[in-house]
Amino acid sequence: MKANNSTDTGCPFCGTGCALSVECSDKGVRVKGDKSNPSTLGDLCFKPIQMAKALDANRLATPLYRSRKTDPFREISWEEAICVLVDQIKSLPTEALYFYLSGQLLTEESYLFTKLTKGYLGTNNVDANSRLCMASAVVAHKMAFGSDGAVGNYADIDDADVILISGSNPAWAHPILHRRILARKKSHPDTQIIVIDPIRTETAEKADLWLGLRSGSDTMLYNALLGELYRRGTCDLDFIDRCSEGFELTLTEALKLSFSDAIALCGLSLKDASTLVELFGSDKKILGLWCQGLNQAVDGVMRNLGFINLFLATGRINAKKGLPFSLTGQPNAMGGREVGYLSNGLPGYRDVRNPQDREVCEHHWNLSSNTISSEVGITITDAVEEILRNEIRLLWVACTNPLLTLPDVEKTTRALNHPDLFLVVQDCVLSETAALANLILPSAAWGEKEGSMTNSERFIKRVRAFKPIPEGAKSDMSIVCDVAKALGFSGFDFTEPSEVYHEYQMLTKSRLCDQSTQEYESLSYQWGGERLYTDEVFATTSHKAQFHPIVSSSLHLNKDEFVLITGRTKQQWHTMTRTGHVPELLKNEEEPYLLINESEANERGMREGDIAVLSNELGSIHLPIRFGTLAVGHLFAPFGYPQAPINTLVPTQNDPLSFQSALKSARVQIAPAKEVRW
Repeated sequence: MKANNSTDTGCPFCGTGCALSVECSDKGVRVKGDKSNPSTLGDLCFKPIQMAKALDANRLATPLYRSRKTDPFREISWEEAICVLVDQIKSLPTEALYFYLSGQLLTEESYLFTKLTKGYLGTNNVDANSRLCMASAVVAHKMAFGSDGAVGNYADIDDADVILISGSNPAWAHPILHRRILARKKSHPDTQIIVIDPIRTETAEKADLWLGLRSGSDTMLYNALLGELYRRGTCDLDFIDRCSEGFELTLTEALKLSFSDAIALCGLSLKDASTLVELFGSDKKILGLWCQGLNQAVDGVMRNLGFINLFLATGRINAKKGLPFSLTGQPNAMGGREVGYLSNGLPGYRDVRNPQDREVCEHHWNLSSNTISSEVGITITDAVEEILRNEIRLLWVACTNPLLTLPDVEKTTRALNHPDLFLVVQDCVLSETAALANLILPSAAWGEKEGSMTNSERFIKRVRAFKPIPEGAKSDMSIVCDVAKALGFSGFDFTEPSEVYHEYQMLTKSRLCDQSTQEYESLSYQWGGERLYTDEVFATTSHKAQFHPIVSSSLHLNKDEFVLITGRTKQQWHTMTRTGHVPELLKNEEEPYLLINESEANERGMREGDIAVLSNELGSIHLPIRFGTLAVGHLFAPFGYPQAPINTLVPTQNDPLSFQSALKSARVQIAPAKEVRW
């Protein structure tokens, strides 16, 4: 707490990780940027500034329970709630348990879940909503560099000659980074901003060049660029020979199509694509940013690797020439990955398949050898299938709303409503998922708990409380520890988050994400330094970066078929359980909508403001039309609106390597709705 009664903390929204200074007084809560924080320099977007107005909206303040989902909830004590949950866990075989976590949990909370599930319960049936946003980037980083972790940092924006943004709309999803990009452009007008995206987004509107790529053609474009760079003799062969492996096989795949043919299949002009070739062939510093447009795809890992290949081929893994930089979706998705909260992970970027990694964690947790399973747990979309097959009988969801965020809403609803599934939801509000639960555990919200988070650039900061937890609710840390102790497990006698962090940080010692020397109270630290691999020694077995051949693909739509792209809006957050209660954030975003090219709407007899019906084999949704600029045959609709859950139309199709769902490529048909009012 500062002398002026302000509290330094962190923003609970996107992965930018803005640092906040919160002042509490009789007049209410005032949120400002913390200018002393070196990561975000005090800048803020609308969301945290306005969030104080919804801190107490629709809060849960007592555990709720019903043995059957058809019964009404009844209030119970915490003692009874813990007892009910423990009895359920003890009554089921380990393989019937599943845990689904969130990138909005603090690092200490995610660590405790990992310790409880993978260590003491002996199951890797744990996943997190990072599976829906960052899994493909994680796998690609491991394949290319040997480890997860963004290569660069935000300061690379400040001296970039070219900022290449592929599959991301930071003006909406990472507003502070977009402001920093525009500030670079303003101070250095020669800086080029280039956006590759099927939608002419707000980011694209502010760019020097927009490439309206056909969705699904990303790997085709990246291969085409790589092949043409080689043909023109502008690959950095010295770097490739010295620091990498796999280039020849990668190049062979990239050269299978001519440059002109490949670019035509992408729906782009040769002139625009040649601009990219010329830039990558120059000595300019190129910063490559990407996010869900590359990740949320059936070939998401390949899209990531194709983008990374361009930087490796031109020696751009440094401060001088540039680097690829993956943007993280949620505020602590990076911290969750560090503690191993995905189905294959263990703390300190370890893996359950590695016997040495298991042994280190078992020793640290005072467990017997072979307690941690070597079998990777199933992912959340597979867990939905297992619930429907009556194999998963208990699902514990913490701080997320899978009913609206998982693909195929109808199937997810059937699973969560399964009469033999005991659904536990740990959250601060009654979300759509919580409304289907057997047991609801009311947890602390932002502003009420202590811990740490890691942002997109690997910067860790403290999160501090500035208001008390409502009477009847508990911190996520306390809930996990109470359940673990009631199960009879030792090692969970924590009273403060600092104790949890100190235990966890020892598991990072000598790892890429080493935090072992940091003091908790003053925690403000970028692990790995400003950039990773500055010595050109990578985390792979050979210590060389790895090229990976990727197969070119392009979009093929049937007659009268569109590809539906989903994403965030600018001022709302995910499923709107918090931001949806702030009038200032709802302005112009009160209702969902469908973005379509005016000409394509007019061809179907639809005007702006009309209601359209979107449909496919999974169902249908009615949405009001807005006109925009998109690649031909493309539509956009925001997710997170419970009155029109767009994932109703998104099938469960996953990347074969990352198992991340393809949330941006559903095939739909569109028609004018008859006698439907919004």
